[in-house]
Amino acid sequence: MPQRSIFITGGAGGIGLATALRFASAGWRVGVGDLADALGGLPVGFERYVHDVTDADAWTDVLTRFSGSSDGAIDVLVNNAGILRFGWFEEQTAAAHAALVDVNVKGVVLGAGAALPFLRSAAGGCLINIASLASLQATPRLAVYSATKFAVRGLSEALALEWERLGVRVACVEPALIDTPMLDHDDAGGLSFRRAVGGADLLSAEMVADAVWSAAHGDDLHYPVGAAPEALLQEIAPRLAFQRRQWRERLAAPSQRS
Repeated sequence: MPQRSIFITGGAGGIGLATALRFASAGWRVGVGDLADALGGLPVGFERYVHDVTDADAWTDVLTRFSGSSDGAIDVLVNNAGILRFGWFEEQTAAAHAALVDVNVKGVVLGAGAALPFLRSAAGGCLINIASLASLQATPRLAVYSATKFAVRGLSEALALEWERLGVRVACVEPALIDTPMLDHDDAGGLSFRRAVGGADLLSAEMVADAVWSAAHGDDLHYPVGAAPEALLQEIAPRLAFQRRQWRERLAAPSQRS
């Protein structure tokens, strides 16, 4: 059986690194993309690529090199790269807001577009987008971050419907608070996100990596991890099932144009 392959953005630390280790331990070929200053600390054995997720040309180049050709196959693409800015909306600069949108939304959109032909070539490829609990319940002092994760969830839901006809699965992993360096970002007054959440239970990056593994092998669209609000999920699940059924019927129907 051919070795399966996975490419992970933001893979040099946190969720990305835990995911890389999880799949490598199961015999997968793992490609890790990240900024140059982050890649140096990676364990030996991973294929490393200096990669800016906001650069469309870089996406095509890195996936072509990882797959081996412009029409190569990649079994799983994990859109994991993301940044967080903690603080009151009005205390953050326009540049900080724009950076969140660029990395967390633009990077995911570009990754989906660039990965599609490689996932189709894999026959059963899967796109996995990493969102957040903040994509289900907006979080104060994380207003724009929450908005970007709502966008990732919305994109995932739409592409899951669109790409069924192409034989490509889409999944969205939505973790609660994770014990990674992202929690150490300070607001304008010097308060860190980690201190602000105080005694909240934190997920390990490995717990999220397990959810990514489940997403790569499962059939669900949403993979909440940790303290996801059950009432909200119960509200979302029936709506999604109804909408997905409606859209499948509409997309399968012949054109009504005269």
